[in-house]
Amino acid sequence: MIRISKILIFAIVLLLSGRVVAQSFETGGLLGAEYEMKILKGWHWGAEAEFRFDENFTHFNRFKVAVGTDYTFWKKRIKIGVGYGYLNYHKDDFFESRHRITGSLTLAEKFGNWKLSYRAAFQSTFRDNRRGDYTFNPKTYMRNRLAVSYKIPGKPLKLHASEEFWWRLYHPEHNIIDELRTVVGVEYAINKRNTLDFFLRSNNEVQVSNPKHIFYIGVCYGFE
Repeated sequence: MIRISKILIFAIVLLLSGRVVAQSFETGGLLGAEYEMKILKGWHWGAEAEFRFDENFTHFNRFKVAVGTDYTFWKKRIKIGVGYGYLNYHKDDFFESRHRITGSLTLAEKFGNWKLSYRAAFQSTFRDNRRGDYTFNPKTYMRNRLAVSYKIPGKPLKLHASEEFWWRLYHPEHNIIDELRTVVGVEYAINKRNTLDFFLRSNNEVQVSNPKHIFYIGVCYGFE
């Protein structure tokens, strides 16, 4: 089973690489950390921070810090959550702050060492009108993500992959899907409370003029 899993993840990476190479693109990096704390049974609180680099790792693009809480019930099959995020973008020669509010619903099911989940999230991002003439503010999206993971028996490793799309809601005449995100990775459990997640991520704008395609290499440290 381990060999099969390695072959599958390698095939996904090859497909993803081929999809990106076929178009003009740039590369970037992601460095993140996540913290989670149990409040009550089924109820958790968490925080995260992320640094993002683009233009082939040469440009600092964004810093994000977010906090949120979620509640899981029905034998961990359903999770509802709310969160707030502060984002600081480096655009041209200045920095712009944005604020983001998110509400989400996740449905999940386990099949042995496999886990399949679907997440629907409504996200509104408020931008600083002093930094630009924004026709739509906030920008609201419905984000839909399908994810699968596999925990390797007897090993501190978990493979994961997901596909997500952004459904634009803020423009009444152009409510389209304008971005896709593909992620593949492997999570390593250092111990019961600490993990390292190494992943590849492809962000692809679609159905818009001058679409951007960015391929990220990332690592995230998680602790509780």
